[in-house]
Amino acid sequence: MLILNCDKLSKSYGDRKLFDDVSFKIYSGDRIGLVGANGSGKSTLLKLLAQEDCPDEGQVKLFSTRAYIRQQDDGVPETSSPLTLDTTDGKMMSLLGIEAQSVHAKMSGGEKSRTRFSLSYDPHCGLLIADEPTSNMDVSAVELVETELQAFSGALLIVSHDRSLLDRLCTSILEISNGKVRQYPGNYSNYIKQREELYNRQQFEYDAYVKEKSRLEGRVQERVENAKSVRKAPKRMGNSEARLHRRSATEIQEKLYQGINSIRTRIDQLEKKEKPDELPKVKISIDPPKNPVASIIVKASSLTLGFSKKALLEKASFEIPAKKRTALLGANGTGKTTLVETILNGHPAITVAPGVKIGYFKQNFSELDENKTILENVMRTSTRPEHEVRTILARLLIARDDVFKPISVLSGGEKVKVSLAKILVSDANFIVLDEPTNYLDVYSMEALERVLCDYTGTLLLISHDRKFIENIAQRLLIINDRTIKTFDGSMTDYHESLKVKKANPEIEALNATILSMRLAELSARIDSCRDEQTKKGLETQYFELCRLRK
Repeated sequence: MLILNCDKLSKSYGDRKLFDDVSFKIYSGDRIGLVGANGSGKSTLLKLLAQEDCPDEGQVKLFSTRAYIRQQDDGVPETSSPLTLDTTDGKMMSLLGIEAQSVHAKMSGGEKSRTRFSLSYDPHCGLLIADEPTSNMDVSAVELVETELQAFSGALLIVSHDRSLLDRLCTSILEISNGKVRQYPGNYSNYIKQREELYNRQQFEYDAYVKEKSRLEGRVQERVENAKSVRKAPKRMGNSEARLHRRSATEIQEKLYQGINSIRTRIDQLEKKEKPDELPKVKISIDPPKNPVASIIVKASSLTLGFSKKALLEKASFEIPAKKRTALLGANGTGKTTLVETILNGHPAITVAPGVKIGYFKQNFSELDENKTILENVMRTSTRPEHEVRTILARLLIARDDVFKPISVLSGGEKVKVSLAKILVSDANFIVLDEPTNYLDVYSMEALERVLCDYTGTLLLISHDRKFIENIAQRLLIINDRTIKTFDGSMTDYHESLKVKKANPEIEALNATILSMRLAELSARIDSCRDEQTKKGLETQYFELCRLRK
């Protein structure tokens, strides 16, 4: 059954045309992911389809009820209807831990996102339009939303930078690029393969067209030169001979020009092939930083953090080794950002090695001056000359005169790129990224992954994007129950270790026995140790093992 008919939509803002002549249909059971670069018009298109805005041309016909989860631009939950209990899904509110009367503007990003979803989601509607519904949510909340959307019986149109979510939910992908849309069957991973195959085919056809056209144009030029070179009658030649010569030359020239016209007709009849648009790529390069000498650049021992009566961490200990990519994980509200800011601001229980220079990406873009241009913001803390800065900005798709735009007119994704550029051209050797992917399009996210995997400094990453963490992190710091657990390995390795523990309780019992033996050994060494510095190190290990056993 037809749910929505989008017919020849066009939309412009000022002299900028976002898209033109966009047409497609949504049927019952369709599960469509909408993808495109930052600024391509994804959110605008969703607003038109939800009939929250009007197109310049074309029309949208909706043949069913719909729910619309809007993008969280300013951090305040946005819905298409009043925030009342009778317009919300009570089950999702309960699962996501939201109380309608506790909605307020100072909630964390994850709390706002969960509230936004609960207040806008309708499990009984015919069409659900969702614009970044899991932005800022922790992994457990994303999994709850994903489970709900998998069970949703209506048609789904979703914009998300979470590629795992798109892979699990979508049966087709709608790409918006250069004002046009193209639909691909399958999930996001299938779309990436098909897009590359299509590009390669179009590039092959275009190259063949250019080659054949060039060959024919060369033959035209050759015959034109031959026609020009047909000799005129010599001056000493008699009149009768000259007439014969001119007649012969004219016949030759006519044949040459006939051949020229024939070739030009063949050129005109060639099936014209347009050069395919380059696949969305963002190329970024980072020169190796001057790393500190220490092998451990941040160390915390018995760290306690909290506000008033709420403890976030109690006697937590951890290390961040140099030249490693570490992901800091934990549910919303467990204190990840607070811990990062404590490392930056200093704390008696935290030691930062000499020579460490931190580049910090913040969620709120507070390091950007809204009244200054992109270039002025980046140059303010740059250790590189302007031409290198502009090259890096261009590789982040901020090119030419765009560098003179004031920060105040930029989208969230563009601000992310400016903030990242500031860090890349600084002297930082320890990069801390707090939710860098929330506003990035999927192409920029994939490029950022490649860059961070090549980065030779130290990285501490906070993200709720499962694929992003899996592709980057070499080790994990996991905040849970007011303490921090360290795991050396990827996200997949960690989940596999949990499965092994659950499936083999005897192995867990053996590990507990080994842990007890290690504690006994450390206790004996502490009692016999006479060097205070060594003794202090042994005691730190002892208390950390005690915490693990607990």
